[in-house]
Amino acid sequence: MSFLVAALLALQSTSDVRQIVSFRFLPGRTAEAIQLFRDEAKPLYEANAPMLRFRAYREVESPEPLDLVVISSFRGMEGMDASNRALSEEAARRGTSVSEIYGRIAGGSSGHRDEFVEMDPRLSWGDVDGTSLVVLVRVRIAPGRRSDYDTLLRERVAPWERESRLLAGSESGRFLLSDGFDFFRILATSSLGDWQRYLEALRLAPFAGELDGWTVESRQVILAPVRELSVR
Repeated sequence: MSFLVAALLALQSTSDVRQIVSFRFLPGRTAEAIQLFRDEAKPLYEANAPMLRFRAYREVESPEPLDLVVISSFRGMEGMDASNRALSEEAARRGTSVSEIYGRIAGGSSGHRDEFVEMDPRLSWGDVDGTSLVVLVRVRIAPGRRSDYDTLLRERVAPWERESRLLAGSESGRFLLSDGFDFFRILATSSLGDWQRYLEALRLAPFAGELDGWTVESRQVILAPVRELSVR
C-alpha cells in the first residue's frame, strides 16, 4: 500500500463527517416529528457509540420552506456504516426497527434533503453549541478557485472572525454529497442583530473582494437549537 493511499484511509477513518437532513413537514406535523425523534430515535442514538453527536434545529428565518434540520456526526463514512449497523441491532433488541421509526417520521414530511460534509478542524474555532442561533451557510465556489477559497478561509476569514468577536464560533468543511455546493459553514450568533453586525463588518473586511469574487452562490438559513433532542 502506498503512503498516499494509507494517508487517505487514515484521514477517512478519523475525519468528522456530518450528515445533515433538512425536513419540511406537512402542516401541523412538526411537533409529532419532534416527539418521534425524542421518544423513539433519541434512545437509540444515546446507545449508539459510533454516532459521536446528534443535534436538531428548528427554523427561525429561511428563504426556503424548512421545519427541522438534524445533524449527526461520525468518525468518517466508515463510522456512519458502523452506526447504521449498531442502530439496527439496538432497535431489534427493543422490538422495533430503524426503518419503521424513520418511516413514521417521513410519513409526516412533504420532503427532505440529505447532505454529507467532511468537517475541517483547521477551519473551525470557538463554540457553536452554546448560542441561541446558528446560521448554516452553503457556498458554491467558482471553478478553479476551491483551493484558493479553502486557503482564504483558513488563513484570513476564520482568524478575522475569531479576533473580531462578532461570532461565538464557526465550523466549516467540504461537501461530500450536495446539490452542487462546495463548502458548508456553521456560524454561531446570539441574535439577529448580531448576525447583521457580522455581515456589515464582513463587507468591509480586507479580504471581502476575494470572498465575493470567488463565490458563485451562497445560501443561508438561521436556526435555533432544539436542545431536548441533543445527544452527547
